[in-house]
Amino acid sequence: MSKPSVLLIETGGTIAQKPGKNGALSPTGQSVLSRLKDIGRIAKLEAERLPVALDSTNMLHEQRAHIAQIIHHNANAFDGFVVVHGTDTMSDTAAALTFMLQGLGKPVILTGSQLPIIDERSDGVRNLYSAVTAATQDYGEVAIAFGNGIYRGPRTIKVDSEGFDAFASPRTAPIGKVGIRIEPQEGRITRADSAGEKRLFTSFDTQIGFFYPMSGVGSRIFTSQIDHPDLHAFVFVGFGAGNVPEVYYDSIEHARQLHKPIVVVTQCIQGSVNMRLYQTGAIPLKLGAISGGDMTLQTATQKLMYALGKAEAKKVVPEKLVSFVRDIMYVNYAKEIEPASIERANGN
Repeated sequence: MSKPSVLLIETGGTIAQKPGKNGALSPTGQSVLSRLKDIGRIAKLEAERLPVALDSTNMLHEQRAHIAQIIHHNANAFDGFVVVHGTDTMSDTAAALTFMLQGLGKPVILTGSQLPIIDERSDGVRNLYSAVTAATQDYGEVAIAFGNGIYRGPRTIKVDSEGFDAFASPRTAPIGKVGIRIEPQEGRITRADSAGEKRLFTSFDTQIGFFYPMSGVGSRIFTSQIDHPDLHAFVFVGFGAGNVPEVYYDSIEHARQLHKPIVVVTQCIQGSVNMRLYQTGAIPLKLGAISGGDMTLQTATQKLMYALGKAEAKKVVPEKLVSFVRDIMYVNYAKEIEPASIERANGN
């Protein structure tokens, strides 16, 4: 029986860095493959690299689109895909790939490390073996393999800047356990679940604003963002259940008049936005704000850019833009949002 085939896409990250003259880590451009000495017993592995190795802090939409294009182009040639990536924006890339690649029906597993692979204490080799193994298993979604778990990509956040269990999905259970074996868990999206017409869409509209309010801070900055002609939509990180201070209400109504969607997510690590629970959520909702449900900040951001891109592709008129974006934000493409939070947003 032939071994499954896996394409490893190297983008850079800590795993492929080494200290420079000043002691700070920087990308080397060297492949990590040489460290995977007996990977052939797991899969037939081929590698492709982005033109420039990146610290993921510098990852832009263009690089994410390139990763998606590589995967889409090779969709029929490999059984699974591994993306070697820096940890700082790994969750953002996982969310972006979820919306860029639909109908793939194969695993796309992101991984990296907290220490460079050349460090004798590095977690890189273990994470790579976990990711390659997961890429041969019955996953049909974008996921992150890191430390002791495998997590749904658009549900995952980085929770630790130093520990080897750097990622978690606080609002949903892991989809795999990493131990003596890599054990897929119930609730994952399987290959059969997600297989369909393979679609690639990378024309996101990245011109969005972002606001994270702190109690007692003035509202003028947010108001000025609303009027900025280059900003087409906004993510507002509300308190608790998606509560918005009343000093922002006029700005939210003004955004609706300008046909600029505002998606509200929560500052909390766990739980969900429920804007019907308090007046400080119900009023912004009535003024046109869109509930982000229990989506992570990273996923809501990428999904909003995806929705705006879709609107532009379909030539949605400005008067219909907010409702069009709202409808897309409530589509559950890859279990990135809990259905109950959609129902609450719709008043059910």
